[in-house]
Amino acid sequence: MPATLQVNPEDRADTALTVKDMRKKGQPWIIAVVALTILVLSAFLLFFVVREFKRSGDTKDVGSLTEDDWPEPNHGSLLARFKKAAVVADNGLCAEVGRNILLRGGNAVDAAIATLTCVGGINSHSCGIGGGFIMTLYDKATKKCHSLDARETAPLATNENSYKDDPKAAFTGYKSIAVPGEVHGMWTAFKLYGSGRVAFQDLIMPTVHLLNAGYPVTPLMAKSLQRLRAEILESPSLRAQFVNPSTGDVYLEGEVMKNPKLADTLKKLSTSGDPVKLFYKGEMADQIAAEISSNGGFLTKEDLENYKTVVSQKPLINDHFDDELVMCGPPPSSSFAVTQLLVSLMKRYYGTGSDANLIYSSDQFHHRFIEAQKFSFAKRTLLADPAFVKEAEELVANMTKKEYTNEIFKKITDHALADEEYGGHLAQPNDQGTTHVSVIDADGNAVSLTSSINNIFGSRQRSASLGIIYNDQMDDFSLPGVKNFFGFEPSPANFIRPGKRPMSSMSPMIIYNRHTGDVKMAIGAAGGSKIISAVAQTIVQTLFFNQTLKEAVDTPRLHNQFTPIHTLYEAGVPEPMLEALRARGQNLTLWKTVFSTVQAILRDTDGSLVANSDHRRPVHMYPTGY
Repeated sequence: MPATLQVNPEDRADTALTVKDMRKKGQPWIIAVVALTILVLSAFLLFFVVREFKRSGDTKDVGSLTEDDWPEPNHGSLLARFKKAAVVADNGLCAEVGRNILLRGGNAVDAAIATLTCVGGINSHSCGIGGGFIMTLYDKATKKCHSLDARETAPLATNENSYKDDPKAAFTGYKSIAVPGEVHGMWTAFKLYGSGRVAFQDLIMPTVHLLNAGYPVTPLMAKSLQRLRAEILESPSLRAQFVNPSTGDVYLEGEVMKNPKLADTLKKLSTSGDPVKLFYKGEMADQIAAEISSNGGFLTKEDLENYKTVVSQKPLINDHFDDELVMCGPPPSSSFAVTQLLVSLMKRYYGTGSDANLIYSSDQFHHRFIEAQKFSFAKRTLLADPAFVKEAEELVANMTKKEYTNEIFKKITDHALADEEYGGHLAQPNDQGTTHVSVIDADGNAVSLTSSINNIFGSRQRSASLGIIYNDQMDDFSLPGVKNFFGFEPSPANFIRPGKRPMSSMSPMIIYNRHTGDVKMAIGAAGGSKIISAVAQTIVQTLFFNQTLKEAVDTPRLHNQFTPIHTLYEAGVPEPMLEALRARGQNLTLWKTVFSTVQAILRDTDGSLVANSDHRRPVHMYPTGY
C-alpha cells in the first residue's frame, strides 16, 4: 500500500494558533508584501519566457497558416514536361527557334545562341547585340562546367571621374554606352562549344525572317513604349522603329511590329563568315564608332578592336552544399558567388526532403532566408572584375568554400542583427533590364545564359544605320562621391577603369549530379539585383523541399540586398507572416512592380525535364522541347 502522511491534530492546532498570534502582532503586511513580490516576479518571468519561446527556433508563430492562405499558382505560365530536351526563354516564339535548332542536330550552345538572337530582336527593350551576356555551360561527356563573360567593357577614354560633372550621363545618352560584347561572345561560344552540325547562319536567320515578317507586340513591350512615349516621339531613330506608321503613335499590345533594319544587320553578320571581324574590326565597327563618337560618346573603333570574351574552363564550383549535387557558375562580373552562398546557407538548415509546409507556415524559414540574403549581399559590395581587383578573386574563391559558409552560418540568429553585423557598408548600382535563356539538350549538355543592355531601352540610343539599341552599361559602375538613393557610399572596387567590366547581378547557374553526371537544373533569371534572391529561392524550394518547379517559381518572394537593409516583399505574402517577421526585427516594404523572372529547367526523378517560364514578365512566354 502507498505510504500515508499522518497529521497530528495537535500539530494543526499549534500551527493555527501561531498564525493567529502573528495576526495579532500585525504580521499580515509582511506576508502581503512577500506575496505581491512573488507575483510580480512571476509575471516578469512569464513574460520573458513567452517572448523567448516565440523567438525560439522550435516554434512557428504563424503555424496556423497553410498553403491555402497563400496565392494560388498563377495561370499565366505553363509547367511543361519533356522527355529529351527543353528550352525556356523570355518569349515562346524564340524558345521554339531554339527547340528547332535542337531538332536539326544542334546542341545546347547552338540552341542558346539562336534563342538569344531571337529574344534580342523581339524584346529589344531589354537585350540585343548592342549589349552583352554571361554564359554557364555544362559538357556531359566530360562532366565539366565552363563559363563565358561577354559583358560590356569600359571604353579606353573613361575613368572613375568621367561622369564627375554629370552623373546622369552614365545612365542615358551616347556617353553611357560601353563596348558591346554580345556578338563576340556568341561567335566565341559557337566556335569553341557548338556542335559543328549546324552553321552559324542557321542560328541567326530564323530571327531575320521573323523580324522581316513581323511579330506581335507583347504586353511588356507595349508598357515600356508607353512609359517612354514622349522620348520616343522626340527621337528620330527611336521613332522610326517604335512608332506604328498606320497610327502615328507608339505600338500597342498585339499590333504587328517589323524591324527590317536590324534584320539586315543580323543577316550580314550571319553570312559574313566571321561576324567578329565585321562587327569589331570591319565596316560595322566603323559605323558604330563614327556614330557614337560624333554624338559625344567615349567608344572608339580601338575599343571595339580590343574587345575579348573571357572564357573560363574552371569556373566557380560549390561541391560541398550537397552530398550529390554540385553548383557551378561564372566568376565576377557575375554574382553567382553570391547566389550559391545564399543557397549553401539555407542548406545548413534544411536538408533534402524538408517539410514543404514550412514555406507557408514558418516565419523562421523566411527570416533565415532574409538573414542569409543580408550576409550574402554584404559580400557582393566587395566584388568586382577580378582582372582589376585581385582581392575579389580571392573573396569569391572563399565564398564557395565550406569553412567560409560555416563561419557566416554561425552568425545568423533568430532575430535581425544590427546593420554593422553583416559585414558591409557600401553600395553597388542596381542593374535592370535583362533576359535569360536555359537549355538542356538530348545529350545532357546544358546552357544557362543571361543577357542585358542594362536599363529599359539601354542608352535610349538606336543606330539609324544598323537598327541596334545600344547599352547603357556605364551606369553599372560605381561613381566616386555619388551615393545611391538610400545614402550608401559607392563601392571603390566597382569604379571605372579602361577595359573593365562592371559588376552584374547575373547568376546563370547549372546544378549537376557529381556521380551520374546528369544535369539536375539549369536556372537563371532576369530583373536586376532581385535575380539573386529569385534564383536562390527557386533552388531551395525545389531541391530542399521537393516542391514542383512552378510552385517554387510562383511563390511570392521576399528580397533583401543589404543596401538598403529593408526587405521588399511581393503582394500575396499573408499579413500574419509579415507581422511575425516584423517581430523578429525585419523591416518590410511592399514592392509593387515586377520582381525578377526565373527561367528554369529541372530534371525530375524519372529523368524527364520539367520546364517553367516565370509569369511575372508578360512577354508571351512558354517552354518548348521534345
